[in-house]
Amino acid sequence: MIPARAAAALLLIGALACASGSGPTGSAPDPAVDPAAQSGDAAAGGGISDPGKTGNDPGGKVGEHLEAGLEGMIVGTVIGGQVASIYGAAVGAALFGLYGLITGDVPLDGVSGPTRRNPRGMDPDSALEQEIEDELVKQDELEAQIEAELQRQEELLEAINRQETFNESFREEQERRLEAEMGDVLSAPRPPYERQIPESLFEVEPRKNGGGRVAKTLDANRDGKPEIELVFDEKTGELVSRAEDSDFDGELDAENRYENGQIRSRSEDTNHDGKPDRFTSYENGRGTRVEVDRDYDGRVDGFYIYERGTLAREEHDTDGDGVVDRKVLYEKRLRTEEIEDSNDDGKFDTWTYYDAKGRAIRIEKDTSGNGVIDRWEHYEGKNAAKMRIVRKEEDLDSDGSIDVISHYKNGKLSRKEVLNPDALQS
Repeated sequence: MIPARAAAALLLIGALACASGSGPTGSAPDPAVDPAAQSGDAAAGGGISDPGKTGNDPGGKVGEHLEAGLEGMIVGTVIGGQVASIYGAAVGAALFGLYGLITGDVPLDGVSGPTRRNPRGMDPDSALEQEIEDELVKQDELEAQIEAELQRQEELLEAINRQETFNESFREEQERRLEAEMGDVLSAPRPPYERQIPESLFEVEPRKNGGGRVAKTLDANRDGKPEIELVFDEKTGELVSRAEDSDFDGELDAENRYENGQIRSRSEDTNHDGKPDRFTSYENGRGTRVEVDRDYDGRVDGFYIYERGTLAREEHDTDGDGVVDRKVLYEKRLRTEEIEDSNDDGKFDTWTYYDAKGRAIRIEKDTSGNGVIDRWEHYEGKNAAKMRIVRKEEDLDSDGSIDVISHYKNGKLSRKEVLNPDALQS
């Protein structure tokens, strides 16, 4: 920094020294004075001419160049200082001063000669001050343009960062959902993964959703359709709901509801037809009940109930009549029993029991529809897919006693025992 200052100082001192050593600067002949009179005066004076009044004055040209060099150094100092502080000022002063000294023109002025130094009839000092002021105005305008461009670049960078943050959160959510789908289906569903996005990226909606609630939205891709909408209680500031566009089709297809800072329910439109078809209830951070509309007709037809963090019961409406006709019971994470209404009369008539390996080992039926079990089927096999009937017991007269026992081998009837012949006539 010191060498730069020294260089600038030396250039200024050298220019001033040249200006002072060149004598007075020349001026144009006074148009009010007759050149012939001037010649007469010179003759009367003993033939000695006044060098200060001659029209051929090389010292005046030198003075113009020196003055242009000084002005160039000033302009160069201002411009260089704006660009690169003290080093730029030193370099600018040297270059612009040298240019003015050689050409006699002030750099960037656009006018040369005497007209340049006094375009408005002002004295040279005033003209120089005006030129400097004009140059500073130009610099202010340039700085304003640079500032506007920098602001635009910052806004663009912020938008890029916003999109990258959103994309990263979305990828994390997809991984979380994939893990959940591949995980233990008997475990109670956990609350959905929620993208943690800075509050500064959300926009507060001017509208209110009624009941003193305010919405905040995030439109990451700037398509006019938010990907996330948060609704808060205006008085307490608590989060009331959070809706998301999970597939970026412009429609909010999942919504979480909250109470006291805890998620209580979630509704999802899994087939993206504009209607929710999956509903999950939560307590203490774990799912307790899931309801699904599997045929997307607007009516729930599947129910999953969870107890102590694991699946306890399933209920299904298999024929879409709005009535549950199949149940599945679980104990200690094992399916133990299925109950069905096989003839759709509104009454359960078939009970299937499972062993610890998930094999259906016994089926009980009410074939008469009187609410009393009258048939028992027993099955055996190495795995659930290859179970075969080995014995069937029947109470034909519904008196509570077994009347006929049928034996099977390799799934085919091999022998039948009749314990009550009279029951065969009933």
